Amino acid sequence: MGKIVSITITKLVDFGAFCDAEIDGKIYKGLIHISEIADAYVTNVADYVTVGQQMDGYVISIDDSKDQAKLSLKRVSK
Repeated sequence: MGKIVSITITKLVDFGAFCDAEIDGKIYKGLIHISEIADAYVTNVADYVTVGQQMDGYVISIDDSKDQAKLSLKRVSK
């Protein structure tokens, strides 16, 4: 947690974006909640990210038992 990792956006939904995140050599299914997309108030996730886009993400938490992670885009630059 607290790491900057490489992610690929896989799906956009009303409440955020799903991604694949490579963390310590392992691929996790990640969720970036809409509140973690940008510092500004986000109403449309597609205004900020697109499916297939590769970028850096900040790891908020990891659930190893489910191979899932919660990530942030807005915390990358902080």
